[in-house]
Amino acid sequence: MKPLYIFLLIAIAAFNSCKKYLDEKPDKSLVVPSTLKDLQAMLDNNSILNINYSYAAEIGSDDYYLPTADWQARTPSERNAHIWSPESFNDNSSTWSSPYTVVYNSNVVLSELLKIEPSVDEQSHNNIKGQALFFRSFAFYNLLQVFAKPYSPDSAHLQWGIALRLDPDFNKPTTRATVKESYDQLIADTKIAIPLLSNQQLYRTRPSKIAAYALLARTYLAMRDYDNAFKYADSSLQLNNSLLDYNSLNAAATNPIPVFNTECIFHSVYTVTNTINILSKVDSVLYRSYSSNDLRKIVFFKTNTDNTYTFKGSYDGTVRFFGGLAVDEMYLIRAECFARAGNTSSALNDLNALLIKRWKAGTFIPYTAIGAVDALTKILLERRKELLMRGIRWSDLRRLNKEPLFAKTLTRFLENQEYPLYPTSPRYVYPIPVQIIQMTGIPQND
Repeated sequence: MKPLYIFLLIAIAAFNSCKKYLDEKPDKSLVVPSTLKDLQAMLDNNSILNINYSYAAEIGSDDYYLPTADWQARTPSERNAHIWSPESFNDNSSTWSSPYTVVYNSNVVLSELLKIEPSVDEQSHNNIKGQALFFRSFAFYNLLQVFAKPYSPDSAHLQWGIALRLDPDFNKPTTRATVKESYDQLIADTKIAIPLLSNQQLYRTRPSKIAAYALLARTYLAMRDYDNAFKYADSSLQLNNSLLDYNSLNAAATNPIPVFNTECIFHSVYTVTNTINILSKVDSVLYRSYSSNDLRKIVFFKTNTDNTYTFKGSYDGTVRFFGGLAVDEMYLIRAECFARAGNTSSALNDLNALLIKRWKAGTFIPYTAIGAVDALTKILLERRKELLMRGIRWSDLRRLNKEPLFAKTLTRFLENQEYPLYPTSPRYVYPIPVQIIQMTGIPQND
């Protein structure tokens, strides 16, 4: 088989979206971005770098459901993904290729950056390198949550991870690294990025040092490495711990939470799909878990005429689902890690600091707990209630299924049929689209 690289297909779309980099000369040759300004502009192409993340991490979660008629009206890929079918994405390769568009563009920047002497503008040179490493790592993280098994220290070196494309050469064959190699690469690159990045960037769509700390916190949490998850969540919060007071929002607005609000560390959104951002209904048990004084009940949800509920609380300020990094997530990661370490007092301090900004002024009574396990249980419930529809729940289910106390069986009810997803099911890993398997020859997931 030819060493075809899936980026050969997506590069056309990527460069069509970057028309500023195409120079119409008589020989129609392609002009490669070659200056620091060019490379920063390439990383600022939000339509590629900040939206090309798969919705699959959300479509499999239990935060929502689809009525049968709406499910039947979706594409085969979306219908299959909703019920965790082995045929998911057989007619849609974008769940795999879209994040690799981000990887490809990051690799182009890193490759061209090697040709520019840092002495030209060392600060900008470092900042651009750090951003490119972050974008690539962020894409790898998203791919790992969908197409690789949850991290387990005793088997990660034996299981298939993702394709680690580390340069823009189309002609190199695509192979799958192990889960361990994939996470090691993600972590190493993000750690390299930290000293190169500015603490805060001019735009929230640009990765910052705070964002790199936050990405490591999220990554280590997915790996169930709670000591390191705590370390990096704390590092992120040391630089930005500002929370949005929901009392200041217009809860009746169509989209009450403003984009680029004070909690936004790094802004990105998931690929738009009507399955979950328009047609989906919020799980009714989840909705009822919010207190009447909890402002999230009216900030996050719209009550429909049929007494169902639709999510409207995206940090994107639109119907698109926010998939970036935010301060509230860091509070919850640190609180969980405190609880797991047996530090109940500090765990509840973090949880209460968040919740007082979510309840009607003057009504919040700080949470208490009878021990670390009770505190952890409360924190995990609030984590689900705070971070829904961000693509985070799927990763949480995958890691928490390894703990009998928190393992959960998911169930869809459609066309008078029940579709269960058990905690140990291999369907917590989605199949790689068939088109990608055919083009690259890489092994398929079980």
